[in-house]
Amino acid sequence: MTTYRITFGPAWPVPPITVDFTDRNAAARQIAEHAIPYLRPVLAAKGRPELADCFFQTDRNLTVGQFMWLDLAGERAAQFCPARLAPAA
Repeated sequence: MTTYRITFGPAWPVPPITVDFTDRNAAARQIAEHAIPYLRPVLAAKGRPELADCFFQTDRNLTVGQFMWLDLAGERAAQFCPARLAPAA
C-alpha cells in the first residue's frame, strides 16, 4: 500500500491528510504544504516563527513522522509536530 493517512499530535492544530507515498519526496512536500499554514501561527506564538521553514520526515517503515528544522550554519535543529501514519483503506 502506498497511500497513508497522516494524523498529527494533539498539541498541533493540523487536520489529517491522506497522501500517496509512491514518491516519498513528493509526499513530504505535499504534507508540508498542507501543514505549514496551520503550524505558522502556533510557532509564531511560541516565539519561533523561523521553524515554519521546515520539512516533513518519516521513519523507514512509514509509521511515524515529524517536522524538522535545520540551521546548518548555526548548528541548530528542532523536531516538532509528531505524526502517525497509517495505511489508508
